[in-house]
Amino acid sequence: MIPLASGAWTATVDPYGAGLTTLRHDGRDVVEPREPGDGGFPFYRGAVLAPWPNRLEDGAYVFEGRPHQVAINEPEGSTALHGLVVELTWTTVEQQADSVRLAVDVPRSDGYPYAVRLEVAYALSADGLASELVATNVGAETAPYASGMHPYLTLDDGESTSIELVAARYVESSPDRKLPVALHDVDGSAYDFRAPRPLDGAELDTPYTDLVRDADGVVTVHVGRTLLRGTAGVRWIQVYTPVGRGSLAVEPCSSPANAFRTGQDLVVLQPGEQHVLAWTLSRS
Repeated sequence: MIPLASGAWTATVDPYGAGLTTLRHDGRDVVEPREPGDGGFPFYRGAVLAPWPNRLEDGAYVFEGRPHQVAINEPEGSTALHGLVVELTWTTVEQQADSVRLAVDVPRSDGYPYAVRLEVAYALSADGLASELVATNVGAETAPYASGMHPYLTLDDGESTSIELVAARYVESSPDRKLPVALHDVDGSAYDFRAPRPLDGAELDTPYTDLVRDADGVVTVHVGRTLLRGTAGVRWIQVYTPVGRGSLAVEPCSSPANAFRTGQDLVVLQPGEQHVLAWTLSRS
């Protein structure tokens, strides 16, 4: 584990998967920690999701006329879940007391034959945690790409914790395979958190889009006193209530599930081009 510290903030990052394993403010857990001995990233808690987040139907897609098949790692739904880099050891490129940057090449295969290099950075300051995931196409051909991060935010007051997510639309997912079915307005639905309200038993595994941003293009999600902010690369926020309900997964993503098949907000990286997914966590 790589420890980070700055003032009241501490964190740890695991080179295996390059995920955020702990984040604390004044000794209080801001994200649900991955305890020693948990192994890997249980329930993808804190994981880096690339070159796609969430589910890819049947692990199959066609890009620029070429069919591809990646391994299915969620056999109950016949889907490929959360990309190809969670179980890789990343290289530490730069490390200081309050920051770290790690890198890895997405493994090339018949299913994903594209040359994409990833770098993820985590930095603490008096304001909290800042993170960015940068993908660079280092190959000679265009590459399909999408990304996400998977922090589980602790709930200040359990089910009474107030949630605010200002988004106009959400995706309905199939109950069996959790793949996108239809896009709906949040207005009048159980998924409307545009005005702050308690979590109060809500069951969520819900992608939100048409995110409302401030003048700087930043979207903000409030989970009690914790604020997650995302910049332009964050086009979707996936919200998930895990088993146990002691936290809420709030996932900044560039695309929804199945983007490699639907093309919805799929990033097409030209040779030499980069994509940045940047987000922060702070306390009010």
